[in-house]
Amino acid sequence: MAERMIRNMLVVLGIVALLAPSVWAAHRPPRNVPPTDEIELLDPNADPLGRPAVELHHGAHGLQVDIPPAVLVHKYYYTGDRSFQAQMLPGGPSIIVVNHPKTGERCYIEAQMLPGAPRVTYTSSGIEYDYGENGITVHFGLFGTPTIKYRSGLTWGTRMSNLVHAEQVKAKTQQMAAGSKAMASASQTTLKVASIQGSNAVKIVTLPVQNVLRVMPFGAAIFDPDRPKIWAEKVAEHQRQHEVEHAAKMAERNELTIRTNR
Repeated sequence: MAERMIRNMLVVLGIVALLAPSVWAAHRPPRNVPPTDEIELLDPNADPLGRPAVELHHGAHGLQVDIPPAVLVHKYYYTGDRSFQAQMLPGGPSIIVVNHPKTGERCYIEAQMLPGAPRVTYTSSGIEYDYGENGITVHFGLFGTPTIKYRSGLTWGTRMSNLVHAEQVKAKTQQMAAGSKAMASASQTTLKVASIQGSNAVKIVTLPVQNVLRVMPFGAAIFDPDRPKIWAEKVAEHQRQHEVEHAAKMAERNELTIRTNR
């Protein structure tokens, strides 16, 4: 019985000791380090422009071409979650040197980096190099060696953000178009009412000032808040009256032009 209890305690202590580094790392605050000091680039074989140099070797099977890898040293990983803009990296074959965030073991990870200045993001489970539409991620598992993942295309979060933004722009455009259409319709109705009211105002010369204002264009709205509805009805009535007069004229013209049988 005592041996079983001791064995169980040793197992628990082993699990706690194994998880302690990750728990401690997850609660570490980010260290205030300039972004240019986060990554140290070691590339002694680079050309004068900083690009990976090509080496030629004569081997047993003829000429061989070799590209010496650049070395990227993450000196302060992992000191907390953070994101920073890295300096220009040469790209090409590279060796990423970093301490494992869970075990603290020094890792040498071979990767095919992209040239440029990526956005680097530190988390307790990995390092991401974001080049926009392309990216490279170093993922640290709880056990075993790190893995490299290459991304071609925008991230899911960026695509969703762009989609939401596009829908917002589309909705705003439709709203503006509807508002412009309503404004144009209201302006057309107002002009028609102004034309009708203007023709009536010419006939009135002896009414009080208030009555004159009521029949003047846009003056009726000052005294009657329901005037827009009345305006619309008046426009319709005027249109109907115009159609009746036009029909009467056409009928009269037809009577005068009846052909005789000869």
